[in-house]
Amino acid sequence: MAVLLTGATGFVGLNIAHALLARGEKVVLFAPAPPPEALAGGSLADACFVAGDIRVPDSLDRAFAAQAIDRVIHAAALTPDAQAEAERPDVITEVNLGGTVRLMQAAHRAGVRRVLGLSSVAVYGYAAPAADGRLHEESTPPQPAALYGITKLAAEQAIHRLGALYGIETLTVRLGPCFGAREHATGVRPLLSPHWQCAEAARAGRDCVLPRPMAADWIDVEEAAGAIADLLAVPSPPHRIFNLGGSALTTAAAWCEALASLHPGFRWRIDAGAPTVRYGLERDRAPMETGRLRAAIGRAPFTKDLAGIARRYLAWRNSPEGIALCGA
Repeated sequence: MAVLLTGATGFVGLNIAHALLARGEKVVLFAPAPPPEALAGGSLADACFVAGDIRVPDSLDRAFAAQAIDRVIHAAALTPDAQAEAERPDVITEVNLGGTVRLMQAAHRAGVRRVLGLSSVAVYGYAAPAADGRLHEESTPPQPAALYGITKLAAEQAIHRLGALYGIETLTVRLGPCFGAREHATGVRPLLSPHWQCAEAARAGRDCVLPRPMAADWIDVEEAAGAIADLLAVPSPPHRIFNLGGSALTTAAAWCEALASLHPGFRWRIDAGAPTVRYGLERDRAPMETGRLRAAIGRAPFTKDLAGIARRYLAWRNSPEGIALCGA
């Protein structure tokens, strides 16, 4: 049996695809457009690709008919900034919520047994953390502050409600801020991560100016993708909602320090008045508690060795795959 992965050619989706393939899974990739030829004929050669729109039932039915599919990872979403929210709220809602409903209907028609939906830390908005300084799945009330978080919270609820009606086991993962390999401009996310912006400045020999250190529970996307693939395989998880973040706070400033150790000429600084790095959050957010996920998969995803991640990232960025995604 195979896994259907929606949003498969995006940043997180590509990493999940690699994690699944590395575990020997059969994978059907579903997205509006295929991955670059260098990936389709290389690292994703063993995956089946189906082009389609998450909002269109016929597209979804074609994807489910491509192979015998019993599990789904739903990663398709639009991640807007404030301008996109104002200009295209209908499209954002149709994809993030309407597309999720269409997916659950198609999964029901196909007899799928499990759906894992990717949600986001954005469902918490700027909610106050618990006494331990963290955001918890059960005790922290969601307070989404923007349309992305609003639609992701509604999509979570739709997945679990429809799963109960259709007899499908459902899980949702509230994914924290990611950075790392295979991040590239797809047009779906108006802003790429600060880490990507800083790394591109270092590679190009440009100065990098941060608006603030930008602390968050940043997580290496390959670590996150591996945790998602592991959770999909857990028999009968005791919970339905899981936080997935870096388990500890790190900063974009520390990432710049790691890049500077590999690019001695790289210059960076913090200047709130004239930043070159754009970031979607007006202020920092508390980290998520990840103990529930740790108990389920037997390990804790974490981000601490920024120097090691920077070395791996730059090696990937200079590889044929990195160049195919991001350019020379």
